[in-house]
Amino acid sequence: QDINPITNKITDLKGRCQALGGIFDYDEKKDRLTEVLRELEDPEIWNDPERAQALGKERAQLETIVVGLEELDGGLEDAGDLLEM
Repeated sequence: QDINPITNKITDLKGRCQALGGIFDYDEKKDRLTEVLRELEDPEIWNDPERAQALGKERAQLETIVVGLEELDGGLEDAGDLLEM
């Protein structure tokens, strides 16, 4: 069976995924997510409930983008690996 069209489609989708990362500023958002998580680990943050709530909301928004793109990329990588078997 010819898997070349499927391999080509996976390669195309990987390229689109990388383009999405650029559109959504993946690198910047990933770095910011790390900062937000670090701030939320500080017990002192809970002395300012409004700030803690704002950081929690920002964390959720950043995770949607960062984790979503990572899962998409990982799924495509896994699909490519399976085809190679």
